[in-house]
Amino acid sequence: MPSDRRQSRILAMQALCQWEVQRDESDEALCDFLHTFAEAPGPVSYALNLVRGYLAGRDAIDGRITAAADRWEFARIAAVERNVMRVAVAELLGGDVPPRVAISEAIDIGREYGGAESPGFINGVLDSVLQSLADRPKAEEP
Repeated sequence: MPSDRRQSRILAMQALCQWEVQRDESDEALCDFLHTFAEAPGPVSYALNLVRGYLAGRDAIDGRITAAADRWEFARIAAVERNVMRVAVAELLGGDVPPRVAISEAIDIGREYGGAESPGFINGVLDSVLQSLADRPKAEEP
C-alpha cells in the first residue's frame, strides 16, 4: 500500500485527469471525486491542496512544463504524464517538499501509471523545471 503522500499525489493526478475531461473546477466536484476514490481520509487533504495549487497557478505551471519539454507540444504529452508533472511542479513551487522527493515521486508514479518511456520523460522535464527554478533568483539579480 502506498504512503499517504504517494496516495495523495496519485489522487491529485487522477483528479486533474478528470478535470481535463469535465472542466469542473468546483470544490464540490473535486471533493466528491477525492472522497469517492480515497481509501483513507488522510490523503484527501494533501491531494486537495495539490489540485488547488495547480488550479491557482495553472498558467505558470503549464508554462514551465511547456518550456522544459522544448521539443514536445504540450497537448501531445500523454494525460498521465502531463498531470503527474503538474502535481510535481505544484509541489516544487509550494516549497514544502524537497525537490528531489517531488521529482522521485513523480517518476515512480509515472512508472506505475504511464508508459514505458514515462519515467525518463518525466525526469528530464522536471529536472529542467527544477533548474529553471534554481536559476530564477540569479536571473532576477541586477
